Amino acid sequence: MKITIKTFATGIVASVFLLASCKKGDDGPAGNNGANGANGVVAMSTDGFIKGNVSGTRQDGTAFNEAFNYQNYWGGPSGTLDSVTVANYKFSISRGGTDMLGDNSAMLSVTTTSKNASTGSITLSNFSFTKSLGTNKKFEFMLNNNATTTITGLIYNASTGLFTGNFSFTLTGVQNTTGNAATISGSFQATMTQIYNLTMHTPTGVHIANSKN
Repeated sequence: MKITIKTFATGIVASVFLLASCKKGDDGPAGNNGANGANGVVAMSTDGFIKGNVSGTRQDGTAFNEAFNYQNYWGGPSGTLDSVTVANYKFSISRGGTDMLGDNSAMLSVTTTSKNASTGSITLSNFSFTKSLGTNKKFEFMLNNNATTTITGLIYNASTGLFTGNFSFTLTGVQNTTGNAATISGSFQATMTQIYNLTMHTPTGVHIANSKN
């Protein structure tokens, strides 16, 4: 059949009238609200503490001796006990002030040769202390790098998980933001959660993953 211009135009007009005669259907009723999601705020918890004194000399030459007491933690357990080998155990504790993102905080890591050892090596990291000195004035003390020393008098109760001890770190000027020697000393207490992993064996009996005992 030969399609003429007149026939083609007539088809277009018919299509336009057909589309124009169509009517959008009414919207259906709104559905029920979905369940509320979990609160996005990380809950603050309190168990034990990392507390003590930080002392030294500020950059302007003023001596300072300030007390700190960090008790709060956000997410996860109060502290953890992990093991790399049967003779290498690591206790980890982190505490802060009233604000999760605030400057006041401290992290302690204690390494021992057994869970019940009374001595070991302790590392302090992410330590910071701030104090208002009046209008538009603030004192800030922070570690520039980790501090490690030996520790004695450790006590770990395997039944309750309670872990306690005292510490004292002597810092050089390059290790803190004052540029002068400083001392951080105090004590800690926290309930440890022990971490256990599966021990896997190859056909030859060689361990490829250590258990956490």
